[in-house]
Order: sequence, then C-alpha cells, then structure tokens
Amino acid sequence: MHSQKIVFLSTYPPRECGIATFTRDLSEAMHKKFGNHVKASVVAMEEKPSSFRVYNKKVFFTINESDIHHYAVAAKKINCIKSAKILNIQHEFGIFGGVYGKNILRLMELVDKKIFTTFHTVLDEPDEDMKRVVTEIASRSEKIIVMTNEAKRILVESYGIPEEGVVVIPHGVPNISFSVAKNRLKKKFSLSGKKILLTFGLLSRGKAVEHVIQAMPSILERHPEAVYIIVGETHPKVREEEGEEYRLELKALARGLGVENSVKFLNQYLSLNHIVEFLKMADVYLAPSLDPRQICSGTVSYAMAAGKPIVSSRSKYNDEVLAGGRGIIVEMNSGKNFAEKVINLLDDAALRGELERNSFEYSRRMTWQNVATHYYNEFAKSASLSDKSFSRLPRLNFRHFYNLTDDFGMIQFADYTMPDRSSGYTLDDNARALLVSVRAYARFASPKMLRAMNTYLGFVERAQTPDGKFHNVADENREFTDEYGSEDSFGRTLCSLGTVLQSNLPNPYKLMARALLMKSIEHVDNLVSPRAEASTVIGLMRASQSVDVHRDRIGALVESLLSRFDANSSEEWRWFEQYLTYANSIIPEAIFEAAMVDGSERLRKVAQDSINFLTRTHFIDGKLVPIGQDGWFKRNEERAFYDQQPIEAAGMTTAYLNAFKTTGNEEYLLNARKSFEWFLGSNSQNQMLYDDSTGGCFDGLTREGVNMNQGAESTISYLNARLAITRQFS
Repeated sequence: MHSQKIVFLSTYPPRECGIATFTRDLSEAMHKKFGNHVKASVVAMEEKPSSFRVYNKKVFFTINESDIHHYAVAAKKINCIKSAKILNIQHEFGIFGGVYGKNILRLMELVDKKIFTTFHTVLDEPDEDMKRVVTEIASRSEKIIVMTNEAKRILVESYGIPEEGVVVIPHGVPNISFSVAKNRLKKKFSLSGKKILLTFGLLSRGKAVEHVIQAMPSILERHPEAVYIIVGETHPKVREEEGEEYRLELKALARGLGVENSVKFLNQYLSLNHIVEFLKMADVYLAPSLDPRQICSGTVSYAMAAGKPIVSSRSKYNDEVLAGGRGIIVEMNSGKNFAEKVINLLDDAALRGELERNSFEYSRRMTWQNVATHYYNEFAKSASLSDKSFSRLPRLNFRHFYNLTDDFGMIQFADYTMPDRSSGYTLDDNARALLVSVRAYARFASPKMLRAMNTYLGFVERAQTPDGKFHNVADENREFTDEYGSEDSFGRTLCSLGTVLQSNLPNPYKLMARALLMKSIEHVDNLVSPRAEASTVIGLMRASQSVDVHRDRIGALVESLLSRFDANSSEEWRWFEQYLTYANSIIPEAIFEAAMVDGSERLRKVAQDSINFLTRTHFIDGKLVPIGQDGWFKRNEERAFYDQQPIEAAGMTTAYLNAFKTTGNEEYLLNARKSFEWFLGSNSQNQMLYDDSTGGCFDGLTREGVNMNQGAESTISYLNARLAITRQFS
C-alpha cells in the first residue's frame, strides 16, 4: 500500500516552542499509530532570516515569517507532493508575520490541498483586524480544530464561524501509567520524605511563579517537608529580550522570604522521559498564570495525564478541563490564596486521591494515540484517505499479564492497574490465561511464560472436582467457594486443555492436560449451553489429534448447534438463539473449525450465515460495535450499544480468522483486522482500549469512555486477539 502524506505547517524542534513540541508529538503519534501508511512532512516557521537550525529529515522547507515571498514558494513546494492530500496548519498568532499573522493567508490562497487549521489561541472580544484574519483562515479551511468546547463557543459566537466548521480535539498527552513509584523516584533525586510541589514548562513572567513562592512560607509552616520545584528553561523570546532577569528575580524573592532551600530551579531542557519522572514524583502540580483568557495549556494537560492533583490560576482552559472535581482553581492570584489551597490539599489525602483519579480518567481521551486517531478520522472525512490504513500492531507486552499472576493463579480484577487480591480467582480467567500462554510460548519459547503456564495448569488441576467437573470461583484465601462452575467455564477449560494437547509443549504439560481432560470428558454429553458446546467442540477437535475423544461426541455437539440454528433462525435472523448476549462469535467459530475437518456444505453454510449475521449486527459505519452488556439484543427489540467488552472484540477477531482459514474469503480477513482495531481506537468512542504503558487492556467501553480498570478478562482477551492476528498481519 502506498503511504499517504500529511503536511504540517508549524514551528518544529529544535526551536523551543510549545507549538513545535505539539507538532512533533502529533506527527510521531500518527507514525506510531499507522506506521508507514501515514507519513508526515513539515514546513517549519522561522522567526528571522538569520535563524539557522538543523532539522530532521521530516522538515523539507522553512519559511521566514516576515518574508511574504517565502509563503508562496512554500505553497508550490507543498503542491508538488502528489501523495499529500492534507495540510494541517498549527496556528499561533505569534509565529506568522503581518498583522495578527495574516501572512499565512497568502499560502492558504495558493495551496491545492485540503486545509485543516488547529488554533492554539482563541481570544474572545476580538478587534476587527483579528476577527478578519481568523474568519479568512476559517473560510479557507475544511475544518478549524480547537482543544476545548469553550474555544469552539468563542469562534461560533464572537467570530461567526459556522458550528459545523469547528471540531474539538483535545490537547495530546503521553500515555503515562497511573504510578505508585513516587517514593522510588524521590529517592533517585535525593528528595525522600519530601512533599513535592511542581511547575514545569518554558519560564516567562506570564507563568506567575512568584505567587507560589510567596505562598511557600505559609505552606512550610504547616508542611516543613514541602519542596517547590520549577522545571524548565527560560522562554527563548524572553531570554532574548531580558536574559535571565525574571529567574533571578524569583530566586531573590525566595531568598528574601527565607525559603530558598525549599525552592529549586532546574534550568535546562528535559527529555519527555525526565519530564514524566518529575510528574510521577510530584505530590501536587501547580499551574499559576497571569492570562485568564488562556484557551490551551500543554503543561496542565500533561499533569492530568500523570494523574496529579492540580492547583491552578483561573483560565478558560483550566475552568473547562479541571471542572467536575478534576482540580482546584485559585480565584485570584495571590500568595495567600495559593497557600490556602495547597495546604488544604496536602492536609487531605482523600481529596488528593480523588483529584488524582478524576484527572487521570479524564485524560485518557487525550493520549496522543487517541488524538492522532481523531485527527486522522477528521482528515479522512474530507479527503479520500485509504480506509485500510490500519494501526500499526503494538509490540507484544506481557507485563500486566504477569503482574496479575501470583503463585496460585491469575487474579480476577484490578483497581486501575493494581491487582485486587480481594477479588479472588476464577477458572474462566485461568483457563483463558492458559490459552494465551500456550500461544505465546509457541511464539517465543520463554521460560518465564512456561512458568506462568505451569501456574495456570496447576490452577485448573486444583479446580477439578473428584467427579471430573470444575469449580469456577476461588476467594482471596485460595478456597473454592462454589460447588460447581458454570457450563461455559467448563467449555472454556476443555478448549484450553485441547490447545495444550495440540501444541509443541514439553510432554509433562501435555500429559497433565490429557489427564485433566479425560477425567472430565463424560460430562460433555450433558452440556446445554450453546457457548459451552462450541468451546468444547474446539477443545475436543484440537485434542483429537493426540488422544481418543470419541468423534461421535464432537458430532453430537455440532449437531446440537445446528439444530439450535434450524429452530431459531429465519431469513432475517440467522442465529442459534432468540437473542445475542456475550461471547456470541464462539459458536460460528466452532462450526468453522468443524467444517475444516468435516467439509460438509451444511456446516459451511451455517457457519457463514451466522458469522455474516454477526457482521450485519456488530458493524456500524465500518467499525466494530459489540453488543453491549447493558441490555443485550433480543430479537425484534433494540440492541444495547454499551457496555462493550474486550472479550467480544477478541472473539470476533479469532472467529473471522477461522472463517478466512476455512473459506479463503479475504473479506473475513479484513473483518478480523477491523475487529482487532476496536482495541486500538476504531470504536464508538474513538478511544484506545489497549494501554501500551502497562501492556494491559481497559475493562470495557462505556458511554463516558473507557472503564479504567485493567482486569484479567480484558487483558487476556486483548493478548489472545493480538497473538492470533500476528499470524496474518505481522
């Protein structure tokens, strides 16, 4: 597939500028998301003719902001890129020449691409010149992109820009895990036992840091362990005009107040990794500012991404993103007001925890991968971009998988990413984990994975009752609390044991799996649940390659499923029941697996009819929309759209792969990839379910966004789908 280019017009590193960093992060997120299907090229803005910077190869042209001829030349250069259909202008008034940066209009007149303009500043009550420039930019743009609803309101009400011409995409943030490593980082920076107050970003008078320094005597009186750290270089324009005068004034203020030992300045450029370390270490993030009209703040966004409790000055951006218990606003800038808010926060651990969770949850929609997806989707609406620009497959990461596993088995739930041992264990999860470990070991032959597999197989052995059935639920004390588990957990267990027997694992594992399966096999004849029947069909067919499971048992299970189909289906409802609930796709998957061996036309037809029915009911506008747990889908009634579960996306992925393997129909392969894309943001909320900072998967998709917990079922489901899709799309 040919790559599709997107041209960005912006400042760009090594220029020290928030817009430059934003553009770099957005373009890199698109590459991380889509790989070589989507490539970025950059036209970089320079502030004067004497500027000389060494850019990376992504930058193919530079514009001197005051030279109107450069804008025309740049337009010609952009027009020559035939593979580019989109120009994204990252707009800030101060980086373009002319009154209110009107020089950019010359380039916009000449470019033959679809233009999307991202406004980083939106000012209300504009004068006539500003209003004229902004409305002309809007008239030449397919869409104006802003980062808050308030910015959109201002453009519509104060500038008269049509509401449909403005789209809100939040400021991007790195995907930072909800960390409990605070004390380790404090020790690294020789700050053990301290309460860290943090501000970061390019330093200028607009930061109003003096108000926090003025608050420090009161804060230290109550919390002598507090340390205020100001991280970042002086803004280059400020440095050019007045050198380090503002920083020196702040240091003098700290000395005059006698708090110089508790106010630390780090005057250097920091990599993203170091910024994240400081954010994780912080107990409170402080965002003082002199500009109440500020409509965007990258530093506040990053602090939210790290799950920090935030105390900020009032601004249009902070009022919106910190509303709803996500932060604390200081009504009027003063040392007294900052001291009061910070002291209250340091005194109240429960309040800090609430703000941390609220800000972190809100920021999940702001991660760069989600923002990159949102940008791409907006571009695709106006330009004929390929609908097969799938996300790059994330590397396999088993960190959270192992994190949920102890020496007894896989723990059922997690509080965010922290395993919740009080939730106990289930056979369901451990059988699924066994399946993942078998597939992962086949790929990597990892001794660590083999040890994990031994744990899951051991759990299955302990869960088996003397009569060959299985318990499903064990409590935190590792005692099984049910007499017998569900039929579905029984079927999933046989599916996993059969997969072990089909594998190339060392013989002791296969012998153990064989003994467990054969002890249970007589109970197969009494199954009633169609999902249990389907899972068992898959398990027995895989086991039949090495043990005698009596083929007539498999035949009876398949016949039972076919009878259900005949009894419940009609021309428009091609299904085995009068409703669609959970794990629906396991049934056609099992019939496809049987059809690969049996080869009968009847099996193939029922398998294809039923999976095609799932396609009709589960896809909307080309995206997988699983049946939600909040009501399911009963025949002749409205289907539920939420809460969507990872097990559904994983099941659809593997079912379509089986359908492709059986029929060779490329449409099934395409649908398998679309189903997997649900995890990567191609879903109803355009949000990633897979968390690449942990290797885990969020527990579901709700009307409000993702369920923040990363429990066993969701993480196992993701890994199962990821391992399956690897074989076709690596």
